[in-house]
Formats: sequence, C-alpha cells, structure tokens
Amino acid sequence: MPAKDIQTQTSAPDASAIESVLVAGDLSKLTTEQRISYYNQVCNSLGLNPLTRPFEYVTFQGRLTLYARRDCTDQLRSNRGVSVVITSREVANDILVVSARASLQDGRTDESIGAVNIQGLKGDALANAYMKAETKAKRRVTLSICGLGWTDETELE
Repeated sequence: MPAKDIQTQTSAPDASAIESVLVAGDLSKLTTEQRISYYNQVCNSLGLNPLTRPFEYVTFQGRLTLYARRDCTDQLRSNRGVSVVITSREVANDILVVSARASLQDGRTDESIGAVNIQGLKGDALANAYMKAETKAKRRVTLSICGLGWTDETELE
C-alpha cells in the first residue's frame, strides 16, 4: 500500500452496501472503516494525496457522497497537465458569470462556467464573490475535462 494512504483495518462490505455505493453513489451504508478505505481507493485511482483532504463528505438528495474540493482539482490539473484559461467575466441581471476553458496536451479542450449572485454586494463581499465564481468555473471545467462527474457546489445550494 502506498505510503500516502491512511492506514486502517477494513471489513468487507455486504452486497447491499456495495450496490449502494456503485449504483446510487450513497456511502451511508458503509462503516467508518469502509468509507476510509473507499476514500483512499478513490484518491489512489486518481493520483491524489488523501492527507490534503481533496474530498469531503456531503449529504445530497438523501445520499452521503464525496464532494471534490478545490484541493482535488488543483492536484488533478497538476497531475494530468490540465491548463485552464479564464475566457470571460460578465455580469447579467446581478449574476457574475466566469467562463473557463481547459485544455490537455493532446489538444482536447472543454469549457464551463461559474456563476454567483452579486446583488447588493460591496467591498470584500464583492471581491470574494468574484474569486468564488472563478474558482467554480475552474473547478467545474477541470472535473469535466478529466471525465469526473462529481456533485457540483451549485447542486448543493
């Protein structure tokens, strides 16, 4: 087992727990040890360091699932040679929309947006909204170009 894994004893999950994870993406039927093992296996399969907390557990539509944090997408970009460029920033109807384009060394590209409501925001709150929109756009396009369809923060809100 690679040194970066968090070591733990695990017991084999029952068939219904495996089905819950594989078919529904619901980790709630796994024991704590099994969730740690699953977390490590996901990190290993993607080349991510689990000690940096690239994922967090969130409950979404009644399912306990993994949410890919910024740490995850930063590592994915580095490991896979993903280049991201912000292509536009626009405000329409009090919504700030940031567009990002990702590209791989083989020439494949993808695009995505990050949108946040900026109505009534000023000063630091407005500055933070601009950064959030950019981070969302970069995160979404990174996950998309890497072929990973994890829950998006806009789905959580």
